[in-house]
Parts: sequence; C-alpha cells; structure tokens
Amino acid sequence: MARHRRLSPRVRFGAAGMVGCLALAAMTAAALTGQAEEPTAGRSAAANAAGTAEQPNFVLILADDLDQTTSPYWEAMPQTAALIKDSGLTFTDGFAPTPICCPARGTILTGKYGHNTGVLTNAGDVGGWATFARNGNEDHTFAKYLHDAGYRTGLAGKYMNGIEDEPTHIPPGWSEWYGSVDNNFYTGYNYTLNENGALVQYGGTEDPANYSTDVVAAKSTDFIRHAAADDAPFFWYAASTAPHLPLPPAPRHANNPFTNATAPRTPNYNETDVSDKPWWLQQSAQERSARVAAINDPDYQDRMGSLYALDEMVSGIVQTLQDTGELDNTYLVFTSDNGYNLGSHRLTQKMAPYEESMRIPLVVAGPGIAKGTDDHMVALIDLAPTFLDLAGVPIPADVDGQSLAPLLRGETPTSWRTDLLGQYAGPGIDGQDGVVQEQVENVTGVFLDLPPWSALRTADYLYVRWYDVDRSPRIHERELYNLATDPYQLTNLLATPQGKAENATLVTELDARLDTLATCSGASCRT
Repeated sequence: MARHRRLSPRVRFGAAGMVGCLALAAMTAAALTGQAEEPTAGRSAAANAAGTAEQPNFVLILADDLDQTTSPYWEAMPQTAALIKDSGLTFTDGFAPTPICCPARGTILTGKYGHNTGVLTNAGDVGGWATFARNGNEDHTFAKYLHDAGYRTGLAGKYMNGIEDEPTHIPPGWSEWYGSVDNNFYTGYNYTLNENGALVQYGGTEDPANYSTDVVAAKSTDFIRHAAADDAPFFWYAASTAPHLPLPPAPRHANNPFTNATAPRTPNYNETDVSDKPWWLQQSAQERSARVAAINDPDYQDRMGSLYALDEMVSGIVQTLQDTGELDNTYLVFTSDNGYNLGSHRLTQKMAPYEESMRIPLVVAGPGIAKGTDDHMVALIDLAPTFLDLAGVPIPADVDGQSLAPLLRGETPTSWRTDLLGQYAGPGIDGQDGVVQEQVENVTGVFLDLPPWSALRTADYLYVRWYDVDRSPRIHERELYNLATDPYQLTNLLATPQGKAENATLVTELDARLDTLATCSGASCRT
C-alpha cells in the first residue's frame, strides 16, 4: 500500500500554509471535470505538488439524535464549544436529509442521498445495514477511499442498525474497528463490541469504566497515539450514542445542572391544534401527546446529562492530538446523524420533515479554517466529499454532496445549493419497521413511526408530500410552511381550499423541483 511519509523532523503548517495546501487540493479536484469515477491510491496530488505538504488528519465526532433547534447543548458541552466551535466554523443551516440513524450514517459515509444508497429507514427492504451492504455501499465510502490512499482509519461505537445480524463483520476500508453489535450500547452498559473481529463484552455499572461514551473516548485516544507514531495520515470516527434514548448520564455526572430540568417549551411543543396537519398526526395525536407527557422531561434530563461525558471525550481527543503534535494538522468535525423532536408537534424521536428532526449541529475546526459562522445550506451528504477533497483524494462522480472546503476557507463559492431534498420511508403495514429497530431489550418503550414522505426545504419554504407504502389509503396529503413568517411550522398553508388556491403556482414549482431531486444522482443533485 502506498503511504504518505511524514518528514523528520515533523513539518507543521499554520493557517496560511494550510490555505495554500487546500487551494492546491481544490485545484486538483476542479481539474477532474465531472469528478473521477474511482479515487487513485497513494499520496495526494496536492501533497505531491506542494512537495513538503502533509495530508491532514481527520477526527469525526458524531453525536446521536442531537437536535440543533431546541436543546441548549453547548451549555452541557463547554469544552467542545471552546475547543471546536469557538476556534472553528459553525454552519448554522446544517441538515440531515433522512433524519433517522441508519440512513443518515449511510449518507455520511457515502455522500449520497438515501434513494441512492437504498437506505431510507433502519430495517426492512429499504433500510438497515443489510440493505446498505447488499447495495454495495461499503465499497464506496470515504473510509475505503482514504484507506486506499494510505490513510490509517478507525471507528469506535455505533456503526449502523442491523449490524448485530453479523456481529463480526468489519466493512472494507477500516484499519481498526471497535463497532457496537447490539442495542444495549444505547443504555451505556452490558453491550458487546466487535474489536477487530473479536467480540468483547462490557459489563454493567459495577465498573464505571464500562460506560459506553468513556469506552469510545479511550479507544479514541489510543488510536490517535498509535496513529501519530505511524507514517500515515489518519481518520478517526468517534460514534458515542449520546444523547440517544435511553443513555443516562455517566455516574460522575448524576447531579448535573439538568438533573431536574424541564424540556424547552417551544411554540410548537405538544402543538395544541393539529387540525391542519396530515391525517396520521391527527389520528394519533392523543397517543402521541400522552407519550410526550410521560417521557419528554425525563428523556431531556438524560439527554443533556449524557452530553457531559461526550464533552469530556472531545476534550480528551483534542488534548491527545496536542500531546502527539498532531493538532495543527487535524480537522475536527462535530455533528449529529439527525435531530430530535423533543415534543414538537406532539412528536418524540425523529424521522419527521420538520425543523427539529432535520436540523443538526455542524462545526469544523482545523488548519486554514475561517473562524465564525456560515449560513449556506449544508448537509450530511457534504461530509464525504469534504474529507476526500481536503485529503487530496479524487471525489467519485456519483457523490451527491459538495465539498465544504471553499466555505471552510471563507470563500464564496461560484455556486451553492439553495434547496435540499428530504426523504423517509419505512415499510410495513403500520410503519414499525423503522424506529422500532432501536428498541433495547428489557427496556419498555412505545415506538410511534411516521408514514413515508419526501420534502423540499428551501430558504423560504418547507414543502412536504406524504405518500403511501403499504399503509393507509389516505395518501398524497401536502404541507407547505412559510419559514420566514412561521418558523415553528404551525400553519400549513395547504390545509384550506383558499390556501391551496393561493399557493397553487408555488406548489407546481416546488413539485417539479422535488421530482427532480427525488431521482437525482451525482452532479444532478448538485445543480
């Protein structure tokens, strides 16, 4: 395998030096008109052109079900805020196109929308790890491409729902693998990890070190120390399940400031009038409202409490990068696989087309990054091409996303998306083939799924089409929200005959654009 050999003594670049390196990487990518079908192994063109330039390292820290719009998560993560947010770039409009765990993680790995990975929920013929693998996606991830180009790659924590069916499976492209293989990982204890092919059992609360986020933290610092001594650049993927239900706070954080907190009561919390919402929400409103009343505040307390250990994990990773001399050449990315409804519109969990489900945190720090905020519409499909671009590895033509590299440098791109596709689908007569796959053994839960939908999110509007996949015949309902005047999506503009008439022209335009994006692939998703 071709490797990138570091210079001795080590060469470290400041912001100005890395800007030049990034510019070369961008020029290399731009020269690949249409983008290359497959990346080439070996040292990057950017590194070769620069002569002494190092390929950067990457650390992806992925939270689970962390919402952008409602929870005050930085209050529970002050170290992450100081080390990544305050020293990097915060994308204020980050989105998860398919806001549920497995499809979102497939999108992160491939840079493709769910309709192109074939994964639109957590299980069944349109979901789960089995579908992701069966469709050949594991051979087309950024990890595989980076590994083939000489990167040392590693993952600890959650990979994809359904991997428990083949617990010793290690996807191609990973140098080190510490993936969870059962849903007990969500509880923090009594779970099993696949550690490079060996199944290792972690016990209960009798040993605080078993707490899952802390185990991911320990794997993270070990990997970085070992990788720093190697002659290859590295990519590390730290995937704790914080703050996913039912993960409690670590024992040392049992008395955190959110121990008795009440979940935020936004204007759409447990929405009083859902008569303008689609039939499925009206039909299940009472049951959903009861679930919100029963679990939302305890869930919120656990969610916020679990973030303290995640914050410590981030701090430990950054400190290890500093101690090993790798920090100045490492991009740190903090984000989430999807948002979380937290009582909005009487909903718990995620999966919905509304802001609380689709909006995610996304902050990036690293060499050459312009500090501050950026309001371009970005999404999880953009992470894979960004990693490849910054590493100087060609981006395959069938990737749906766009590299964030120009935005990270503070440049104004010649073109950028002004709308985004959203989609979700779960087969089964009552939709229980989706979120129910996250159920934890011996933990009582009520899982209320949603019908399939596709949506178009623009800067001004959210347009949603509800359609039928083996469900109720009452289909083809539509929702339209003016986000400027109705940010909490309380008034569906298509709920009345008058509203439908007034917005008919707009709906025709949105329908046409949604039809295009719903079948897009590669370059057609970026125009």
